[in-house]
Amino acid sequence: MMNWLNGMINRLQPDLFRPEDLQLLPPDEYVPILSDIVLPSIFLAVLFIIIRHLLDGILIKPIGTYFHVNDTVSKESVPPIPVLEAGYKVSRNPKPDAIMSLAKKSEMTVRQVEIWFRKRKKQDKVTDMKRLEDASWQFIFYFIMSWYGIYVLWDKPWFTKSVHCWTGYPTQQTVSDGIYWYYLLELAFYISSIVTICTDHKRKDFVEMSVHHIVTILLIGLSWNYNAVRVGTLVICIHDPVDYILAFAKMSNYCKYTKVSDLLFVLFAAVWIATRLIIYPYMVLYSVTIELPEYANNSGPHEKYYGNSFVMQLLKVMLGVLQILHIFWSIMIARTAATKFTEGQLQDVRSDSENSEKEDETSHKHHTEDTSHMNGHIKRVKTIS
Repeated sequence: MMNWLNGMINRLQPDLFRPEDLQLLPPDEYVPILSDIVLPSIFLAVLFIIIRHLLDGILIKPIGTYFHVNDTVSKESVPPIPVLEAGYKVSRNPKPDAIMSLAKKSEMTVRQVEIWFRKRKKQDKVTDMKRLEDASWQFIFYFIMSWYGIYVLWDKPWFTKSVHCWTGYPTQQTVSDGIYWYYLLELAFYISSIVTICTDHKRKDFVEMSVHHIVTILLIGLSWNYNAVRVGTLVICIHDPVDYILAFAKMSNYCKYTKVSDLLFVLFAAVWIATRLIIYPYMVLYSVTIELPEYANNSGPHEKYYGNSFVMQLLKVMLGVLQILHIFWSIMIARTAATKFTEGQLQDVRSDSENSEKEDETSHKHHTEDTSHMNGHIKRVKTIS
């Protein structure tokens, strides 16, 4: 069964290496084979999910408890009103026009509808303990893989000069065991992330993160399939370091070490600008658009798979999509920094609307009378039904 599956997977890989090309390679050198990474990455992704849940219970929760991280949800409940529940599924933060419409349909006042939405959101609020678990898993993985990537690539010529990504490409490029495991672990992690991003609390950039993970999986898979592994390792190595700094900043924030969190956020912003907005376009985008057509071997019977092929053009497009996402998140980071300077508190760049929850709590203090009216209305609705 496994041999049959591997055979079907390998049919998706073009015959980049002619027999005479393989004969020129050293006997101990390895060339990418698609089946060597697809099924192992899926099995490893399942293992990652299991390890993550084990770490949450064995390590992260005890640490969070020690630092008094909040692990309770709001006990304030609100009886379901079908009209408002339908509106809540559309938007957790409806606009004034939508609130007016819901008030008319439910025969409630605007203020009562606003209070209902505030209480309904508190029911779905994610605890800081859950956020700590998510950030801790990201920190552990990205920290290990960042330094492992540097260790693997340190002596590689393309680590400092991206032109070496394409010299002799693809027939004269091979893959070491270290790079194989680097690719396999990264691919497995992003496959597992596609699962966990759907099961974890929904963040405000859920769509962007989903696109990011899908593009990353496609990039890793296609670059392995077409032996564009060298530039792939550069993309991974550039992306990982900033992620573990951000994750550690979040962990510090949830553990109430705000000064440490603020300092880490400044470091994160600096590394983000350096890696995502300077090094990435300068090394990776420049390399695939300028150096690839010039230095790749575009002659021979398989030239359709090389620099000017459709697949390589697709890889360029997806690398460009990553840069667009970098710009989008840079705007979010700038807004977070502005919030820090104006309100004096660092917010999670990708968290749910924590500010709105605080505003809701403040407004609640001034509208207790409306709350009692709303509760009375709910009782009348129950009586009628």
